[in-house]
Amino acid sequence: MIKLSFLNLFRKKTRTFLALLGIVIGVASILVLVSIVDGVFKEFNDVLSQFQGLMVMEQDSFDQPFSRLDVSWEQKLESIPGVKGAIPEIWYVPKKIDDKDAGIGGGGFSFTGVYGLDIQKQLSISSTGWVVDFEQGSVINPGESGAVLIGKKIADDYHKFVGSSLEIDGKKYRVKGIFEAESELIENVIVMNLEDARDLAGIPSDEVNTFTVGLVDPSRDDEIAKLMEFKYGDDLQVFSMSQSSDLLGGILGQFRLVVFFVAAISAVVASVGIMNTILMSIFDRIKEIGALKAVGWTNSNIVKMVMYESLALGVVGGIVGLMVGFGIDVFLNSQFGLPYSITPMLLLEAFSFAVLLGLIAGIYPAFRAAKLDPVEAMRY
Repeated sequence: MIKLSFLNLFRKKTRTFLALLGIVIGVASILVLVSIVDGVFKEFNDVLSQFQGLMVMEQDSFDQPFSRLDVSWEQKLESIPGVKGAIPEIWYVPKKIDDKDAGIGGGGFSFTGVYGLDIQKQLSISSTGWVVDFEQGSVINPGESGAVLIGKKIADDYHKFVGSSLEIDGKKYRVKGIFEAESELIENVIVMNLEDARDLAGIPSDEVNTFTVGLVDPSRDDEIAKLMEFKYGDDLQVFSMSQSSDLLGGILGQFRLVVFFVAAISAVVASVGIMNTILMSIFDRIKEIGALKAVGWTNSNIVKMVMYESLALGVVGGIVGLMVGFGIDVFLNSQFGLPYSITPMLLLEAFSFAVLLGLIAGIYPAFRAAKLDPVEAMRY
């Protein structure tokens, strides 16, 4: 019976192919969209995991480059019990790097950013700020101007090495070190001394964008963040890394659900195609079904035969859809830098959805075929 059901699908190859195409597109859409959302979440979590401390920004500022804080906040923050040090920072998104477009959209998913800070102070506060492993070169010395540290991805993209020149928005810098990180987001960062970044971004000498606050006991980050908000909540917004991770996880979790349902719509439409394919197949085989019932096939046998056909479409469409989705993920990652994360659970969810659609789409045609009167069917 299973062999017969499978062979029935090849009687009208074009119709079967179109039904399969619908389910392949649906499954591939689910896999690609959800895996990209999961990949983005993993990338940001990798970045957040490299920090231990607090991020302090101007109240109601949209993002780090839009924040403006007076340098006097450094002493105020360091006066809070449990704070080991406050590192002033400048954030800047360049427009051109070596006369090539940079920033958002310039390098695919990962945008290039300039990060200026008091590097020596950062190094004196253990487990705080950017955690980088130098592949080549060394750290920038105190007061050293015109030197930058670049991530490995920037070095690869712009063919840079230690000692080479890097032009950012018309200003030239010397590459002193190249660092590696677990996330491409960090490897797309250009690190320089605070004053160089201030000059590049055009920020006055009495202002910075943000502060990273190092703590004596990093496990108390939420407690100290609440204390800062209590004292300076009208002027500052404070984020602990755990809060940032939870917030990002909640946002992306909801977005993941929305994306799944949007992609599932195309798969549901595909189920209509499966139902239509099976119905047309039944109409083409009315005499055959009548003959099967005449020689002793029960209604249950007819239902099983049709359901096997529908299930086969769901299974084959699901497998091919997963393969196509994986191929699209690899292509988008290689060409545009879009991260993706394909887990066994996601594969199971997408494949199970395809199989379930196949089964549901076959219910009505199966019972329609089972209700055929063998005598009337033979006369058709």
